[in-house]
Amino acid sequence: MSLRLMVFLAAFSLTTCDDDEGPADPKPPRAVRTMIVAQGGEDAYRTLPGLLTAAETMRLAFPVAGRLIDVPLRAGDRMTQGEAVARLDPADIEREITAAEAKLAAALARLDATDAEFQRQRTLFERGLVARAGFERISADLSAALADRRVAETDLAAARDRLDRITLRAPREGVVTALLANRFEELAAGQPVYEVAVTAALQAEVLAPEALLAVIAPGTPVAVRLPAFPDQSFAAEVTEIAADAEAGVAYRVKARLADPPEGAKTGFSAAVSFTLPRAAGAIDIPLSALIFADTRSEPTAGDSATVYVFDEATGTVRARQVRIDGVVGTDLLVTEGLSPGEHVVTAGVALLSDGEPVRLWSLPE
Repeated sequence: MSLRLMVFLAAFSLTTCDDDEGPADPKPPRAVRTMIVAQGGEDAYRTLPGLLTAAETMRLAFPVAGRLIDVPLRAGDRMTQGEAVARLDPADIEREITAAEAKLAAALARLDATDAEFQRQRTLFERGLVARAGFERISADLSAALADRRVAETDLAAARDRLDRITLRAPREGVVTALLANRFEELAAGQPVYEVAVTAALQAEVLAPEALLAVIAPGTPVAVRLPAFPDQSFAAEVTEIAADAEAGVAYRVKARLADPPEGAKTGFSAAVSFTLPRAAGAIDIPLSALIFADTRSEPTAGDSATVYVFDEATGTVRARQVRIDGVVGTDLLVTEGLSPGEHVVTAGVALLSDGEPVRLWSLPE
């Protein structure tokens, strides 16, 4: 056989093989993860980070004026109820007491002399030996002596009371947050010496998003957890919601602890959990089921969104509009658009299209 014939036969053989090759295998349906939705579920919570602060503060001051000679506490120091926390110089008040005692002694001596003369004049007046005008004068002198004694007694009692008030005592247990006066400073009555946070009254402060304000109000019960006291939860109650936003659209919310633990201090970190009311018939689905391309921002209560529902009869997925009742962590609460028992696609939604054939993902055997 010639070389030319052999080349021709080889080419013919290759051409025949190519022509006999069948069509390519079709692309298999995309595998998707789904979940069967159901109504109900556990209560939803929203937990926000915050700090412990003092629910009550007080400023301690002397009710009398004087020179401050003893102020032992500084910011951060604790004080117990009834403890002496500051003292004024007693020298001036002690001099007042000495003067008041002398004044009272003089008044009493004058009163004794006047009363003795009054008794003598009254006896003479009753016998008709003294004119009425003379008796009335001694009666007036006695009344004046009695008034002088009462004034002297009042001045002495006031001076002694001021001496008792030069020692400042803590009315409640607390922690000093600021020292407002210095030793040897002349203080006016009522001028504060300490600013104190009451340790028996603690609150947790958090910045709450605008959407949360719709479900909380003063009096709303919350749970507070403190990292310093692991595995414990403390009951608290919302006491204040700020009228103005601070960071963006976050509002400061304060929740007072009903029974703060021993050793808790202002400045401790805290986590405040708010219970979110669940709408009747609400269904939980993961946030990953949402088609984010259809939303302009993160989903919030009242928004409409799109999810894919798997149709077992046709083996396809269909886009479905749902209504969001709330977002809790990584879950959506849906109140419209889904029925219990339906299969919602929870992974791979970004690659799907409405009506696309799919197969349920499963672990390899």
